[in-house]
Amino acid sequence: MNRLWWVILLSLQMPVHAGLKVVDEQLTQVLPEFIRGDYRALVIGNSNYQDPKGRWQPLATAEADARAVADLLGTHYGFKDVRLLVNAGRREILVALSELSTRVKRNDFVLIYYAGHGYLDKASERGYWIPVDANGDDHTGYIRNSTLKEELSILGEKTRHTLLISDSCFSGALLRTASRSAAPEKPDDRYYEVVAQKKSVQILTAGGVEYVDDNYKTSGHSPFTYFLLNELRLNNTTLLTASELATRVKKAVANNVEQVPESGTLQGAGDELGEFIFVNININTTSPANTAGQKAVNESAQEQRAPAEVGQRLHKLIPLPMM
Repeated sequence: MNRLWWVILLSLQMPVHAGLKVVDEQLTQVLPEFIRGDYRALVIGNSNYQDPKGRWQPLATAEADARAVADLLGTHYGFKDVRLLVNAGRREILVALSELSTRVKRNDFVLIYYAGHGYLDKASERGYWIPVDANGDDHTGYIRNSTLKEELSILGEKTRHTLLISDSCFSGALLRTASRSAAPEKPDDRYYEVVAQKKSVQILTAGGVEYVDDNYKTSGHSPFTYFLLNELRLNNTTLLTASELATRVKKAVANNVEQVPESGTLQGAGDELGEFIFVNININTTSPANTAGQKAVNESAQEQRAPAEVGQRLHKLIPLPMM
């Protein structure tokens, strides 16, 4: 009798997995023809600094910032490969960057987000990310901007679109150029198709070479990430380029706090003035600009959830046999 229960349960589960595969293929088909890669992200949030010398104090919002960004990328923008690192040490961050470069494919869209301490050595003009295991002024425990640029260049060689978003002090030191044409006032499908075919290695930072705030009006988020999340959540268009997002975030932050985010490209990494494009799969609008194509995306997303819900109900209705 026990064996019969297992046969019944397995037979009921098989269509669930098959259905997920079919729906995933349908979702791919309704996306624009020029969006063919996977969306991947490495999201890092460092709050709990353990510096025995007290140089690097804990941050109030970096961990919450990273968790919110990781969640939003999956729920609103369909990122299928999101790795979240919280309170990561130097080695953990470098290993994660290296592993990411082994997973990416040619047409992928790859996003790296960092929230945590940053540092600029004015004497050497070297910028750094600060891991949670940093020890005072010992720079060997930091992560140099030059190392980050090397990792971004490797990603840029392997995939078509790379975007780094850095919410830390002195993060603007990563930039060496901001020469990128503004998007059309009302971009059409042809514009998105053109910039999607060109390689991009883009950077959006919380500020230039200055200190930036940690907690915006007790929101639980830094000013930069607060407005980054706000613009991504309230976005009512199907397609959104990194440059369009940067323009909105820069205006919102500068209008409310004494810091000005910066954006541009990574010099020498092969950027061809392409654009990282966010695809909104959770759009809630009936405007003409988001008609049949987006309706199909939403319907497919609902169908994708349905088989999983059926599987959950089957587990509740059919008790597992005692072994």
